[in-house]
Amino acid sequence: MKNKKGSRRNRNMQKSAAHDNHLLVVDRFTKLPDDLLLNILDRLDTPDAVRTCLLSKRTLYLRHLLSKLHIWVTSFVPDCGHATFKDTIQMNAAVADATDNILTFRSQEIPLGQLSVGFYLKYYDCLTIGKAVARAMATHNLHSAEFIIMPEKKLQYCTIDDRRRSGKLLMSFFYACTDAFAGLTRLYLRNLKLAENDIPNIIATCKRLEYLRLSMCETEDSVLHLQVEHPQLVELDISDAGLELVELNSLPNLKRLVFSVWVCPQEPLSFGNIPLLSSLSLTNVSMRWQKVIRLSQFLPSVPSIRDLHLSFLSEKIWVQPECPKLLSPVLQNLQFLNLEELPEGCDIAWTRFFLEAAPNLKEVCITVWDHWCDMETDKVEREEQGYCDKRNVEWESSAPDGFRHYNLTKLTIYGFQPNENFMGYTRHVMEAAVNLEEISLYDRKVLQCCEDLDPKIEVAPSRYPQTVEEQELLREQITEGLVMASPHIIHFRS
Repeated sequence: MKNKKGSRRNRNMQKSAAHDNHLLVVDRFTKLPDDLLLNILDRLDTPDAVRTCLLSKRTLYLRHLLSKLHIWVTSFVPDCGHATFKDTIQMNAAVADATDNILTFRSQEIPLGQLSVGFYLKYYDCLTIGKAVARAMATHNLHSAEFIIMPEKKLQYCTIDDRRRSGKLLMSFFYACTDAFAGLTRLYLRNLKLAENDIPNIIATCKRLEYLRLSMCETEDSVLHLQVEHPQLVELDISDAGLELVELNSLPNLKRLVFSVWVCPQEPLSFGNIPLLSSLSLTNVSMRWQKVIRLSQFLPSVPSIRDLHLSFLSEKIWVQPECPKLLSPVLQNLQFLNLEELPEGCDIAWTRFFLEAAPNLKEVCITVWDHWCDMETDKVEREEQGYCDKRNVEWESSAPDGFRHYNLTKLTIYGFQPNENFMGYTRHVMEAAVNLEEISLYDRKVLQCCEDLDPKIEVAPSRYPQTVEEQELLREQITEGLVMASPHIIHFRS
């Protein structure tokens, strides 16, 4: 009994000490100056910031002074860490109530810089949020306002009818709260089936819009073209839209464009008046019926691109190597190139055509990776759906003997293996790029999802150099005979 009493006393003492430590932390926190406290609180999700303010009478009033409000359904996930469908109903209602209460009781004299609300498409919750945000826009000088709107069902459980129903629900919300949409600067929509004029109507109404993301937002099957015009839009992100052509007619302020996965056989984008476009990201799984893209014909009206990202999702290379004479006018301002998920086992020498055609290129990053988790591996399915077999890209250099590049300073390769493909490529770049400062070589990428692969999938083991001796030997082999190349710029990264 004595031992039991002693252990109970120890547990009580530990609990008391933990409680005292908690009070000490709270006491130290609340003694910070108001401006520093607000700076910290503005970095939190608003529900967490409000809960923090409730810890002390000293900080209670600060919840009304927050200048950045971020109210998302993810802030109300149950303590267990995952949410059931029933939980999402309560979570969404909590978002609506929090948005309404915080904005309704906020003084007009207190500046409100940013507002971001993420919620599910439940009509009456949407109305509560929309009307509260519209009132705030009318009474506060909001610098940034964002809606992140999601359907109730997860993607894997959504049917076409579910997506069509979500699209109609969105438009009912849109027409009921046009004042709120008109003041948005950022909008993210996903997993919807919309009518012909819905997206153009939304874009036209959101006159302050600077960022628009459409993920799996398809139009009805009879509508395969989308025309986009907007005077303020700075960033546009469209993925899995099921469109044959997106015409970017007039976007005078657009700087960043992301376009992922297209179903058309030809180029998916048409560029009009886009004088400021500097960052372009394209991602696609290229099928047999899809033509390769010639960048000289695809991008002649947007020569201002500085940052180019192309992802091939471990499948067919859908870019046609071209000679510098044709391509240089298009890539004359290119400084950063990212080529992602090139298929393993294929020659990467073809990527050098970018080096020859882009004289101002500063950094190149290449990722060679068969991401089996996202790839179709069934041979019958691949044949029926139109996937292509692996094969090398045919290419011959158009550069004269002794070609030199004077601006490239950094080369990064993910998926490096000690074979002629990678070593020869690295060697050639070192020889051509006379001002190269850093080469970073990484092993294959491995994600957590890759640990549960189908055992039928045969993955060749990596031969990436692990020891210092192996790495030093490869440095010597790569730089052998290169008088001006220093092996010390080659780094094997973990």
